[in-house]
Amino acid sequence: MNLEPVRAALLRRAHADAAAVRAEAARSRARLLGDAGAEGERILREARGKGRADAARLARAEEAQTRRAAHALVLAAQRDVYDELCRRVAGQLRSALDGGRLGPALAARATAALGPDARVEAAPGGGFTARLGDRRADCSIASLTRHAVESAGAVAQVWR
Repeated sequence: MNLEPVRAALLRRAHADAAAVRAEAARSRARLLGDAGAEGERILREARGKGRADAARLARAEEAQTRRAAHALVLAAQRDVYDELCRRVAGQLRSALDGGRLGPALAARATAALGPDARVEAAPGGGFTARLGDRRADCSIASLTRHAVESAGAVAQVWR
């Protein structure tokens, strides 16, 4: 029996099946590549958006930190100026007290604030305090310095 025609038919059939499998594989590969490309683009868009959002958030945080640092520098400078002003005023008051010009006036002022029965004492750091019962008058250098600096409007000018 001649099997050549059967063999040829089987071979043609095998070639046709292989071609169909190759064509389906090519279509499947094209679909997978298309889907992978679309997914890659989606992931890239999402990553870019997240990156922009993260960068904006970090920029805002850095800007806020910079503002806080700048504000802290301004406050430190203001504190330095205020402290220097207080040192100078206190120095002038001490000079006047040491020169004998201010002492009697401060003691009299402390007494006048509470009356002749008040007990007047020297304050630590200079000046006087007076007590009468639970009342107290403070004419110390520290208190007078604070009052002079704050009431003269000098502090408001320093802060401008």
